[in-house]
Amino acid sequence: MKFSEIEQGGWEELKPYLDTCVLPLTGLQGGEQPWEATMALEMLRDALDVVEIPFKGRTVTYPALHYTRDIADLSGLCGRLKREAGFRYVVCVTPRTEEELPIEEVCADLILRFTPEQLSDRPEEARREAAERMTRLWFANQTL
Repeated sequence: MKFSEIEQGGWEELKPYLDTCVLPLTGLQGGEQPWEATMALEMLRDALDVVEIPFKGRTVTYPALHYTRDIADLSGLCGRLKREAGFRYVVCVTPRTEEELPIEEVCADLILRFTPEQLSDRPEEARREAAERMTRLWFANQTL
């Protein structure tokens, strides 16, 4: 579910079910030409499809963070999404490799990376990986 689909009056009722915030990360650095920025947004859209569609009933996709030069700001944002917005989990999704966007130190609960090559060459593998990792996140933190 996208953040824009949730109305103020319905949030409290939906909140217990929508416990996972998906934070899209484009990975732009600011020196891209317009066509390169367009390509980056298309790559992010494709990466998000792997998570948004199958987990629509449990996730809320927030607005994309396009420029991620300061990792401390990203960690702070993940923390605020949990503490202040009330999400139990924050999952960052990006089409960038670890070398292109080194965010492993961020306090997100999960970082999913789906490159354009992976999505075009092995789309079923990407969907399976997303399902396995999201399920592992939820069940590993489940209280009995």
